[in-house]
Amino acid sequence: MNSGVVRSVAVRGERVVDPAAWSAGDLAGNDDWIVRIDHRDFADLRDMAAKFRRRNGEDANRLLDSGRSDFDLGRFNRKIESIAHDLKDGKGLVLVRGLPVDRLEPVDIAIIYWAVGLHLGIPASNNPDGDMIGHVTDLGGDISHPKQRGYQTRVTMDYHNDQANVVGLLCIQTAKHGGESKVVSSISVYNELIRRRPGLLDTLCGDFCWSMMGEVDEDQLPYYTSPIFNFIDGYLCTSFGPDHIRKGHNLPETPDMTPSQSESIRVVEDICEDLHYAMELESGDMQFLNNMVALHTRNGFEDWSEPERKRLLWRLWLNVPGIRPLTPFMEHWRTGLLLRGTEPRINLTPG
Repeated sequence: MNSGVVRSVAVRGERVVDPAAWSAGDLAGNDDWIVRIDHRDFADLRDMAAKFRRRNGEDANRLLDSGRSDFDLGRFNRKIESIAHDLKDGKGLVLVRGLPVDRLEPVDIAIIYWAVGLHLGIPASNNPDGDMIGHVTDLGGDISHPKQRGYQTRVTMDYHNDQANVVGLLCIQTAKHGGESKVVSSISVYNELIRRRPGLLDTLCGDFCWSMMGEVDEDQLPYYTSPIFNFIDGYLCTSFGPDHIRKGHNLPETPDMTPSQSESIRVVEDICEDLHYAMELESGDMQFLNNMVALHTRNGFEDWSEPERKRLLWRLWLNVPGIRPLTPFMEHWRTGLLLRGTEPRINLTPG
């Protein structure tokens, strides 16, 4: 992917020129952000998974002891180099399409997904249980609960970035209805904000309190602080999560949000909705996002009644050194979410 846009030094209050500043029309008008797995790629990836199973057996947790050099991606290696470049210096968004998950055992899917992830970055734990591959599925959670994270519900979520430099989402099963993925360039959101409401920028560049959603050790604070828009070393890096922020400011240890903070979040949410691009993630699709230049959400969905058909995405959190300067938000999540007393694991069963 080569947008032809040359990144300039990002200056607070001025429009930012960056390859990651794309519009919905840019995605709809071409497919240079889509990487397709052809039959030759699949043959090499399937052979790689078979070799790993012959050496290590059926336990997916053996992946935790592996490194990038343990996985030869074959002909797909050239495409992974392009994906890494596009995440760092392109749009910050790549859709990898065409992995036939219906022709693979779950452990083979995990091996291929993990290997692709290792070639892009360093996997990190998604939750206090130590899951290195998270399960985005409806577990019956109530998003209004102060400690409930939205990915375990079926409701419409807010525009947000995940707690790692790069997030990968692999679609295993689609919903009966709904659940469309929505993405937006946070660089473009910022540019639109300074056009519409430049007076809110000072607030958005100040600290907000973010809830840890109760996922802390006993001696840790239940929140941390970070701005939304961060200008660091000539780059604009964004951290946004309205649900985590509102719940953070509702904690007894933190101040209430000011009227300016509440308004600024609402305005950013409105701009996200105005600028977003919606897509259907099909079974076998892998969506990778640079969390410092792209925000995402999903629509609410109706699920299948059969448990084995429920909507399911596998999530990878990947730390990629040097992809962008780290915001205070990203500094906080540098090692992922792993509490004392829990061990990393790869669990292929939701729940």
